[in-house]
Amino acid sequence: MECLLEPEPTGGSLQLVKLIEEYGSALVADLRSIYQVDIRDLWRDESALTPRYVLWLAEHLPETSATIAKAKGGPRHRPWTSETHLLALVANLLFVANRQRAGKPVRRPLISPPKSKVNKSRGRVVRAADMNARMRRIQRQAESKGG
Repeated sequence: MECLLEPEPTGGSLQLVKLIEEYGSALVADLRSIYQVDIRDLWRDESALTPRYVLWLAEHLPETSATIAKAKGGPRHRPWTSETHLLALVANLLFVANRQRAGKPVRRPLISPPKSKVNKSRGRVVRAADMNARMRRIQRQAESKGG
């Protein structure tokens, strides 16, 4: 969702269209319940509502909003705020500590937060030695062609 809310020099119409296509019903519900803004006012002549203003509102939706939950992977992510994740972590750590103190094995965490559908790919890992070897290979190829 962050990539849709990056600032652009234009009025935000294209960004808003993408946002509505991706998160339509959730965005409408959030704007209505949180900010008392009816998105349909964008298409009414007498309204002062602009696409840029709607984007500004969408940019600052709380973590508990339906739009943010949909961006994370669905409604089951809605109640899981940063605070909820931290509380689950503390509960799991206490559970593990108590089990270890009692001499019992720990098989799985007590509370499992939902997995996010957001792809967090780390990219390709390249070592410095691999980069140096590739540069030497390229230099040798260039010397053999030029010489």
